[in-house]
Amino acid sequence: MLCLKNLLDTWNLNKINSRYKKIVKNLSKDVNKRKINIIFVNCEASKWAYQYIYEKFAADDRFNVKVVISVYDMLRKKKYNYLEYEKKAKENYDFFKNQGMNVEYAYNFNEHKYIELKKFAPDIVFYDEPPAISKAQSIDNVSKYALTMYCSYGSCITNGDNERDEIYKKLFVYFVDNNFARQNLIDYGFKAEQVYLAGQPKTDAYLKEINIKNRLWKTDKKHIIIAPHFSFDNNTVLRFGTFNWNYKFFFNYAKEHNEYEFIFKPHPSLKREIIKRNLMTVEEMNEYYKSWKELPNAEVYESGNYIDMFRTSDLLITDCNSFLFEYLPTLKPVIQLINPNSKGHNEFGQKIIEGYYKAKTIDDIEYYLDKILVKNEDNLLYKRKDIIKNILMLPKNGVNTIVYDYVNNILDSNKGNE
Repeated sequence: MLCLKNLLDTWNLNKINSRYKKIVKNLSKDVNKRKINIIFVNCEASKWAYQYIYEKFAADDRFNVKVVISVYDMLRKKKYNYLEYEKKAKENYDFFKNQGMNVEYAYNFNEHKYIELKKFAPDIVFYDEPPAISKAQSIDNVSKYALTMYCSYGSCITNGDNERDEIYKKLFVYFVDNNFARQNLIDYGFKAEQVYLAGQPKTDAYLKEINIKNRLWKTDKKHIIIAPHFSFDNNTVLRFGTFNWNYKFFFNYAKEHNEYEFIFKPHPSLKREIIKRNLMTVEEMNEYYKSWKELPNAEVYESGNYIDMFRTSDLLITDCNSFLFEYLPTLKPVIQLINPNSKGHNEFGQKIIEGYYKAKTIDDIEYYLDKILVKNEDNLLYKRKDIIKNILMLPKNGVNTIVYDYVNNILDSNKGNE
């Protein structure tokens, strides 16, 4: 049976690749006759990685760009009713609309049905998380009429299998942020031409002036971000989370230290895992989040475009892997919360985290809080500067330019006729 499945998977991949060849050929003929339509599928604004890529294409009148708001298939299950996916989708819509971006729904809330992406007549579709998307909007269906593309909303720095899900092999192109990840995917069976080195698109924000509208801090006190990952249970894929043993401590610390200002920035999947793993009841979980919001020196932030929040902070405390990468250009200190059962970091990730303070216990956390906030000591600053200089990929003209140039090369008539 396994052999048969492998044959069917290979056959399906070959079928999808043959579709892409035809689409590229047709697009290379159409590019000088009409505008090329690009859509960005988003189900969680907190995972939005395409801001500057969107803006780059929107500035070129040869393209029509649009964000379409959908819903992760799993969240429609009754057991996840407490997550209020419809309310969340409308918040996501408002996130983009309030920025003056072109946005529509790709989900019919009256009929509780997905709107096929074909309705938007896309030539290129960028996904936010392909494995979680509905069948109606999946790569299998969309590849019949559009090129499918993906930039990881996080960073490929772990040993987790989630970064090389078989679904990604169906993409026309998978943009990655480091060479180690690219080679790892190729070794795993991805075609070399399908995995393209571009960098992490969120880091393009560091090339811009800080947007005052993105400044969430209310005071000039020291600014601390607490950002827990969801994978605190040993049955999760990554097992990097530590929320189960420190969530009470962090709330109490914020409550007792009014001399600092805090932002609680949880992973979007944390609520689901809290209930799934019976850490709290729905009521207790909602009360916990509410309690953070009610603190006079704290905010809860669950949306996207948070790099300026990073840039205006003084300290990040996290076990979220993507943040370990994305926060590095700030040069600010990080207390990295350690789960001894985690999947661990790949070679690239291990180099990134050399510049961070490791905390395995509450005592460790308290020690580094005192060292960094009270004594103003940061002995690893030199290390982070070295990592940025020698390891981090921050393209001079931005990741958005690399992706933009890639797409234009694909649309070039000569490329299309190869």
